[in-house]
Amino acid sequence: MTRPRSPDYDNIQASIIKQAASLFASRGYAATSIGDIAAACDCSKSRLYHYFESKEAILVFMLTEHVDKLLAGCDDILSGREEEIARFRKLIRFFLQVYSVSRDKHVVMLTCMEFLPNNVRRDVVKKQRQLISVVTDMLAKIRPDRAKDEGSAHVDAMLFFGMINWTYTWFRPDGRIVPTDLADRCVSIFLDGYKHSKVF
Repeated sequence: MTRPRSPDYDNIQASIIKQAASLFASRGYAATSIGDIAAACDCSKSRLYHYFESKEAILVFMLTEHVDKLLAGCDDILSGREEEIARFRKLIRFFLQVYSVSRDKHVVMLTCMEFLPNNVRRDVVKKQRQLISVVTDMLAKIRPDRAKDEGSAHVDAMLFFGMINWTYTWFRPDGRIVPTDLADRCVSIFLDGYKHSKVF
């Protein structure tokens, strides 16, 4: 007989994911054991297995959930009626807000993909490419002349992600600059150039 779910099952599962993400981000996936995760969650390994059947299952759930959250946010923004630059700013604000509150998951996404099962990794990579396509398409509408060269359009999108994806290495959301201000500065520097960007 299947053990029934407790009323707080989802909250406990989310807590396990949070603790595991912290460990994976700081120690690395390979150096973290199920025992380490159980200890961080202040529970037994047997209790942990009630929520996830393996360390790999935790990683799969974590990264799939993270990329799905990003795609869902993109879909919401794309359904809006803002003009293109305003929509682009809204998108980057969303990305950096997610990165700021899900820093460890973002680090795991950037550093632990190789440990996913092949089929899951292919699916996550496909979704990452969808995110890149969203930005590529937005930039193409902002600069149609650049869009004529498919290679340049892709490079522009990758340069932009290169600018925002590694903010976790230095940005502190509780500091003087909040995520929305950082996002606006990223958009300003990228679209208008450093020479004309605003000073905080």
